[in-house]
Amino acid sequence: MAKISVWDRRTWGLLREVKGVTYRQLAEACDVYEGTPEKWFNTNKGNRNPGLKHQITMAKVLNIPLRSLLSEIKDPALRAVIRAAYND
Repeated sequence: MAKISVWDRRTWGLLREVKGVTYRQLAEACDVYEGTPEKWFNTNKGNRNPGLKHQITMAKVLNIPLRSLLSEIKDPALRAVIRAAYND
């Protein structure tokens, strides 16, 4: 199975900055080490991407609408899984 991602480092980074959400807040919400979100957002710190679970959590924190997360996902089963996880 191909890696599934709705992650867009640049767009999500701009949203994070505009909304004033810190890396620490994202780390707490995702239950990860404090430095992990910075690595997700900063291309100079490696090319790490958050897993789908963390992407959904960050989308909630950043108030990214569910429809935006699903816009590029065509598989109905996967869309249902993301929708269910988002609404938890």
